[in-house]
Amino acid sequence: MLKNGRGPQAVALVSACVMVLMLAGAGYGATRPVVVLDPGHGGEDAGVTGSYGTREKDVALALALELKRQLGLSCDVRLTRESDRGVSVMRRVELANSFHGDLFVSLHAGGGLSRDANRIALFVQREPKGRATAPGRVEGWDGGHRPHIPESQALATVLQRPLALLDGYDGVDYSGVPLGVAKGAGMPAVLIEVGNLTNPREEGRLESPEHLRRVASAVAAGIEAFLQR
Repeated sequence: MLKNGRGPQAVALVSACVMVLMLAGAGYGATRPVVVLDPGHGGEDAGVTGSYGTREKDVALALALELKRQLGLSCDVRLTRESDRGVSVMRRVELANSFHGDLFVSLHAGGGLSRDANRIALFVQREPKGRATAPGRVEGWDGGHRPHIPESQALATVLQRPLALLDGYDGVDYSGVPLGVAKGAGMPAVLIEVGNLTNPREEGRLESPEHLRRVASAVAAGIEAFLQR
């Protein structure tokens, strides 16, 4: 018997309580927001290929894995693919909905005719045109994502701020477009193009793990700021 009157069972109970408190402080046992990351392209679909052979699908996956590492303690991060395999646009949305995501971020690298342009671009689903034909549907467009468009716009606005602080870019664009990967997504959804692979200098940076860590850090800061509003 211990001098303070506590037996072995009491000591074990106290130890268990301390362990529970430690795990709770580390984020275990608490409900964490579900962030769905969607590395664009994959499998036979390489996306944009740079002058030196860097493939968009590889950049997107590397960025998603780094972002998952950085968000892992604060969020429950799910990926639509974790290897080089093809996933249809519809399947990506189905996975995001099955994960009960709180937000959806599709990751890409840009491309274009100009070898000098080097901007970051954010895209959200634009408001559909046409009259509603039934609850939750819009003529000529799947309206499942429509209720989440305002929050998607808010997410893009919050993401702009840390991304605009990254060195070496000409700015951050934000626009509403017919965004296929958002159709049917029951959560805020944003597509990010992180730089221009057809710019040789940026292609070199997008191959650098250190640069991808900086980009992931900016995206993570935006996601966390949005979730903490």
